[in-house]
Amino acid sequence: MGDDEDIDAVRERKKRELLREHGSETPKAPVYVDGSQNFADTVAAHDVVVVHYYAGGGAGQRLHPVVESVARETFAAVAKVNVVHHQKLALEHDVERTPTIDVYADGERAERVEDAVDQETLAGLVEAYSG
Repeated sequence: MGDDEDIDAVRERKKRELLREHGSETPKAPVYVDGSQNFADTVAAHDVVVVHYYAGGGAGQRLHPVVESVARETFAAVAKVNVVHHQKLALEHDVERTPTIDVYADGERAERVEDAVDQETLAGLVEAYSG
């Protein structure tokens, strides 16, 4: 079994190298979620997705440059959900306050941060789930 794990690690490293060389299909700008189906499609379409739940102002608004930077500089897709316009979606995902950031890996929520976070910390979370 150890050899299988080594082979998987090599494959994953090669995949990341190829993506760096040839680009990826991961959007380099945030995707604004417009409903439950769009949310599900976005999470399913990418290995790692950062979901930023925000309201109109305050800390959530100040976090926009951080998540935009993560979208540009990592292999994660970034989805943004305005909880004022999409209250039902926020409730479905147990979002009680903003800002809230969820990190999805392989379609499942792997991490949640319920506060402002800096770019380095968020990029580190993405890297932890990127392989």
